[in-house]
Amino acid sequence: MSNENLNTKFKWGTILIFVTAFQVITSSFVFLKDGELKLEMMSVFAGYIIVEWAYFFIASLFCSQNNFEIEVIAFLFSGIGLVNAASVYDDFALKQLISILIGLFVFIIMLIVLRRTDIVMMLRTPVAAVAILMLGANLALAKYNNGALNWVTIAGISLQPSEIVKLAFIFVGASSLDKLQTGRSLTKYLIFSFTCVGACFLMKDFGTALIFFFTFVIIAFMRSGDVRTIALVCVAAALGAIMIIYFKPHVAARFATYRHIWELINESGMQQTRTLIYSASGGVLGLGIGNGLLRDIFASTTDLVFGMICEEWGMLIALIIVITYALVLVFAIKVSKTTRSTFYSIAACAAAGLMLFQASLNIFGVTDILPLTGVTLPFISRGGSSMICSWGLLAFIKSADIRTYPGLSKTILPDHPLYPPDVEFKGRKRTRPANAGGIPVSRAKSKRPVYDVMTTQGAKSSAKDIPISKRRSGR
Repeated sequence: MSNENLNTKFKWGTILIFVTAFQVITSSFVFLKDGELKLEMMSVFAGYIIVEWAYFFIASLFCSQNNFEIEVIAFLFSGIGLVNAASVYDDFALKQLISILIGLFVFIIMLIVLRRTDIVMMLRTPVAAVAILMLGANLALAKYNNGALNWVTIAGISLQPSEIVKLAFIFVGASSLDKLQTGRSLTKYLIFSFTCVGACFLMKDFGTALIFFFTFVIIAFMRSGDVRTIALVCVAAALGAIMIIYFKPHVAARFATYRHIWELINESGMQQTRTLIYSASGGVLGLGIGNGLLRDIFASTTDLVFGMICEEWGMLIALIIVITYALVLVFAIKVSKTTRSTFYSIAACAAAGLMLFQASLNIFGVTDILPLTGVTLPFISRGGSSMICSWGLLAFIKSADIRTYPGLSKTILPDHPLYPPDVEFKGRKRTRPANAGGIPVSRAKSKRPVYDVMTTQGAKSSAKDIPISKRRSGR
């Protein structure tokens, strides 16, 4: 991408046509089931495709967007989850569609907020406070559901606050640990982190507690780069977990099934053994949507959804899904190298790492490679809270890509290597010597991160458009 012209739009319409064709074919197994046309179901899927196309059209035409890698993955996976949920119960279809629309709305709002780092820094403390209040309300109002206190029901609507707090955890962490923040900010974030993890333990939501800790490790490593310190933190956490298991035997009892599912095939190991058996029966191409047996098992569209994908959609689709989660992390690492501020680098890598880790817990948990923790598969598991969190995580990754804010990026980073040597800024043509890769000679010789280089060549930037970390450093 070193000599790539951002003004030449990639034909995302072609890719969207293939994605839409895939969605039409797969959804037809639901609204044309048994040869009977279900108009209500068809309208749900038609509405989803219309929203999908409307987003791409508006973002491309009116917002000058050309980087749709993240959205394509989100819409593709959300569509798979929608078909999966609707194929089990008709009532799930509309609820899942509404969840996707809310998630998309949150995604857009977060992109607007994340555009300016000064706004991010201003919202850091209020977001942390709201997150702690949500966890406190969860502990006070929730009732035990499948052995955990992680669901709150308000006006007939179930909400899982810990899913929303995941977004706050990254938001607060990345802004608190920006490279020029003080030790006081670090102390506050440590308190916030331990509060979130502790609340999850009190709720007996150990999967989410583990996700929070893993995300904390990523953010801390992005901030310090000290492997020894991170290793020490992990050892301390492991010792803490051992002490909890020793003094609280009921915690260990929740994982007593691990590696013993075949001995408890008709008891506590029933879900996982059925998942393994039915997943293997699907083969490479699957039995077909609606033809599986795992759908009759409890939590087939939530915790066990990956097994349902293997059985009905086939191992090929399941493998593509797993690889795509990993590619999202690769993409986040790539864009973090050329982003506008350290905040975006930390947030993007933490969000992608959280998503991949959560997907791993879900996939390896139902297959008994890891203990079953009951976490959802991002985008594909049924549930509004999980869907909102998944879209919000992608907002962190997309905001790190300089192409997301073309006007702002060209203003504050006129010498960025992604912009060709002859690009014009506000009517003024910028010329700069370039090597074979299209990178300026001065930049090619320098090993400093791109976001640490501020130039005044080509255009003037306003103070409010410059990341707060740069304005404080006097650059």
